[in-house]
Amino acid sequence: MQVKNIQDLKKAINKNGEMVITMSNNDIVIMKMEEYREKLLEKDIEQHLLRAEDDIKNGRVRNAREVFKEWKEKYGI
Repeated sequence: MQVKNIQDLKKAINKNGEMVITMSNNDIVIMKMEEYREKLLEKDIEQHLLRAEDDIKNGRVRNAREVFKEWKEKYGI
């Protein structure tokens, strides 16, 4: 739905329920709250994966068996 004025915006919100209004690169973005939360989650996951890939690339890794062995000795798991 293209929104051209405040009345159109009110209609869109009434039709679609809870919505988020934000600005990105000088564009106004309007989306359902559920969609916004999904995008935030996707962005968070992507950031974690990028950080993990950087850790692997730079050798900041440990053998899982060693870690599990330490946990077993320290925590009994």
